[in-house]
Amino acid sequence: MRTYVLILLSLVLLKANHSFAANTCANDPQGTRGLGKNQSINNALKTANDPLTKAFLASIGKTDCPPPSTPIKTANDINKVVRSALPSGRIKAECIQASMQREVGNLGYSCKKGQPTAFENFKESVPCIDQKTFNFVQYSVNQALKCMSPAEDPIDPRVILRKINNETGFNFYIGYSGGVGIGQLTSDPVNEIAGWWSTSKVRDPKSKRVIKQNKYTPGNAHSILETLAANPNPACAPFKKIIEKELTTPPPSPGSKKNYCSWLSVGEGLGRSLVYGLGYYVYARDHFIKEALADRAPALLKYNDVVNTLTLVAYGPGGPAQAKSLIRTLRLNNRSKPFEVIKQVTQKSDYVSQTNDKMKELMTNMNKTSPTPEDLRGDTCVAP
Repeated sequence: MRTYVLILLSLVLLKANHSFAANTCANDPQGTRGLGKNQSINNALKTANDPLTKAFLASIGKTDCPPPSTPIKTANDINKVVRSALPSGRIKAECIQASMQREVGNLGYSCKKGQPTAFENFKESVPCIDQKTFNFVQYSVNQALKCMSPAEDPIDPRVILRKINNETGFNFYIGYSGGVGIGQLTSDPVNEIAGWWSTSKVRDPKSKRVIKQNKYTPGNAHSILETLAANPNPACAPFKKIIEKELTTPPPSPGSKKNYCSWLSVGEGLGRSLVYGLGYYVYARDHFIKEALADRAPALLKYNDVVNTLTLVAYGPGGPAQAKSLIRTLRLNNRSKPFEVIKQVTQKSDYVSQTNDKMKELMTNMNKTSPTPEDLRGDTCVAP
């Protein structure tokens, strides 16, 4: 019966008293943005044949319960059922939909045979995200969270929601020089995980000639990929297939436009971006933030919101260096009050402040014009 509940969730994009019609765009449910002309992303899903898309299609086909056409009362009725059936750590459908309704801008790309074609991701040119594509995005994000979360210290989905909402509004097809894909990855975090090839000149001992020699160096966070490859969690199966060759050969760099489809295409690109994005979050949190706090303010380690806020800084443009600099300049210690720490970091970090502003936009799209601190933190967007 639980499978049936999950299917019902897929059929209803939870926005107050709004049923998701077949010809409606999730990112324009009221039709006020004029979307619908650009169907490139929806069409790409129809032809996708990657492991993640196959897993998604298989997940919606497995049910012994009544068919999905069973009448649904209201979004609120379904929300009550789903709230008790879904495991914790899942980002809610209505929050992803509200995020998608933000005007994000920038250039989007559709991919055909690995070749990117650019389009303006602005106003009427924004691609319509239909019900099936929306369900696929929600499925992919939540499966990645389930897969990539360390059992001893799971990924906080609120941080991931805030990060993605700020960067792309779940417009996973965006790419430009500042970042590519759903989490706007750059080459540095990818290299930190997958490693890189370097070329050096050496003298051949037999011929005495100088030759070029390629050397592969695993990244400092290569264990992220190794752990994924060994993870028996069924949620990891499609992600393992996507990155299996990257255990010994780095993926195409997101810094080059010709490689964009490896990071933002429907299916494989989205899956790869989620693996590296969530993987880097875990690495930054555990190897930079927690270690820095352990040295200066170990008492703060038990406050997840402090760790999350500092990790968000490390996850942003300033990287771990900015987060560690804030820990020093704010002179954090065991007497520091968690609430004040979060307040000070938010004031000092443009990225965290911007993230809060974008959460206000998300909440406005959910008809919450006066969001609480808990709303802005993402508490109301995670299934209990």
